[in-house]
Parts: sequence; structure tokens; C-alpha cells
Amino acid sequence: MEKQEAQGWDNLSGTEILPDDILPFIESCQDKTCVLIRTRKDGHPIGAVVGYGVQDGEIYLVTDLYRAAHSALRRDPRCSAVFDDPARGSVTVIARAELIDDLDFIRQFFWDRSALSAELRTGGKMTAEEFFNMSFTPNRRLIHILPEKYITIDLTKLPTGPTQHA
Repeated sequence: MEKQEAQGWDNLSGTEILPDDILPFIESCQDKTCVLIRTRKDGHPIGAVVGYGVQDGEIYLVTDLYRAAHSALRRDPRCSAVFDDPARGSVTVIARAELIDDLDFIRQFFWDRSALSAELRTGGKMTAEEFFNMSFTPNRRLIHILPEKYITIDLTKLPTGPTQHA
């Protein structure tokens, strides 16, 4: 089958999220989860939904010592993370992972997010301190995402109006 001229949503040029807007977009995604894609031992890609946060302009994903992602990223740090807001667009970060084992840093990371997380996850049925005590454990670790490339789409820039079909 021969390709036809790009029309409508086939032509996404000009719909990228501007570089200075990428981190603010990631920070503003409402549910604070993303899809982490990494490789299994056999090289097959696999994804999982994980929590995340932005600290001092850097992206950190949540993991623990029991998750397969932790050992997989120790073996091969190549990964991608997809941050999506269905009404606004998405950012895919092609990156390398740096595993964070510093429990003081991890403790502060969870404390800084505990009030928002308690509201998002439990609808206010837990206090920030209760949520912190549940979520921060000695096994908790962070994945520092070191971006190499971004693939973005700003859905607000999509063409509107009818598209002609042959």
C-alpha cells in the first residue's frame, strides 16, 4: 500500500511541547504516575505504572528492592518513562536510570509529597503523616531519570475541523 499525503492528525509537525515546557508539563500531570519501560533479561521491553515526583528540577520514579525493575535497571540502565495527560498531551523520556539508595534523600522525597499523595490516593482518609509512614520503608528506592531524548505531543496544538477522506 502506498502512503498518501499526510492530512489531519497524520501530520503532527508543530505539535511538540516546547523544551522549556517539558518539565512543567511532567510536574503538572495530575495522578503522579507514569509508565516506566525497561528490559527483561532476555531483552524484551516491559512496562509498569509507577509513582514519580520532580525534585529540584530532576525526575524521580518510585521503586523498591522487591520490584523486578530495580534489579533490571541495575543490570541495564536504559529505560523510558511516559508521562500522559489525556486532555493535554504526553512526554516520553528516553533515558538512563540512576538508582538512588540514599535513605535520607528518599525520606525527604516522600515527606515532601505525603500531603498531596494522601489526598490523591486516599481522598483525605489518611493524614500526610500516616501516608508517609506507610509509603516510606527501608526497602523504598528511587530511580533518577537522566534524559537523553524527549518525544512529545501537545494535544492542544492538533489541527481541528473536518478532514477529507477519499
